[in-house]
Amino acid sequence: MTELSLTEEEIRRNVIDDRKGKLRQKFELDSAQGILPFTNERLFEQSNPILRSALFTAGKMNVKARSVYYHEWTDIFSLGSGSIQYRGPALTVDHETVLAKIMVLARGRSLTKPVQCSQADILRWLDLDANSGANYTKARRILDDLAAAELRISSKPALQRLLKILTSPAISDMPDGKFFHDYVNNRFSSHLKMIAEGLENDHRVNITMEFLTNQTHNPITKRMMLNLDPIAAIFFDGVNTTLVPYEIMDSLDRFGRKLLPFIASHRDGVYPIRLEQYHEFSGSKSEYQKVKRRVKSELKKRFEGWEQKGIIVSGWDISRNNDGEEIVRGLKIGEVVRTKSKLELPAASVVENILEGVDDDAMEERLNQFADTFGAPHPAPRKRKSSN
Repeated sequence: MTELSLTEEEIRRNVIDDRKGKLRQKFELDSAQGILPFTNERLFEQSNPILRSALFTAGKMNVKARSVYYHEWTDIFSLGSGSIQYRGPALTVDHETVLAKIMVLARGRSLTKPVQCSQADILRWLDLDANSGANYTKARRILDDLAAAELRISSKPALQRLLKILTSPAISDMPDGKFFHDYVNNRFSSHLKMIAEGLENDHRVNITMEFLTNQTHNPITKRMMLNLDPIAAIFFDGVNTTLVPYEIMDSLDRFGRKLLPFIASHRDGVYPIRLEQYHEFSGSKSEYQKVKRRVKSELKKRFEGWEQKGIIVSGWDISRNNDGEEIVRGLKIGEVVRTKSKLELPAASVVENILEGVDDDAMEERLNQFADTFGAPHPAPRKRKSSN
């Protein structure tokens, strides 16, 4: 019989994995309460289908000439289990940044309650000059665009996840849960019943959602009260999402902020894609055939820089296939991003709540108990927290 021997690091890792499992259970329960447990001020979060869609473009927003409206429902993402359609104003990565930051403000609060912000907050999120009146106009326009935007979701996994959260019997047992339960029941119960019946009978059902449902704005103080659509908020927070540290996102240009989360959303690496599609993904209006050499050169330069910083790993390549088309292969996110995108670093407040009242002796006892289970030596004593 081979003796199983665990290192001290393996013992600690298993205890951490146990804590991560408990964190995920807490996240599930928080979602059922109608709050946003994942959204974190240090981590940009976005739904994977949205990351891979054409919803938020890398192009610049034209504030003076209102952006093109999509009057009809337009497919922005298709997959075997359903699709996502969009109707509304053209949205950019600036809109996406503002929406993600509003979600951060809503974290830990019931989705039945509004969040407060100001136009100055939006300028800070976008790193815009607060002394420019045009920038305040842009901030106002972004909120108006988000309020006018509509999504239509027919993705089965996403709908199943929403059903699980919004019909959880645990809702009423949570703080503010009774109010949220009544809110969901009064507003969405018939919708949820139709979705459940459609999924059960393998019908192609869909649900529409918005980003912002109500706004109150004081033009003198610039203060605003905003309500998120609860369905959209839950879809964007915790339903098949990707996390990227803001410290990295904030250092990128517009196309980088569009491209990096796309790469990060593919855990095992991005499948081979034509270079022309990356050109389209950038939001460029130039004809690809006329600029493809420059597109290839600039993308290679970008990837080389990201590889040096550890943002992506080596092994990527841009080369022709048998049909003469330039193909981008081997893109895979690096550890500098990945380690912070796996709940390795959950929100500090969440960790503090879970570990509240757990002193060093208790933690050391848990480590020793786990070691005893495998007949391994006890790990070295941990440093004690300062009593000051």
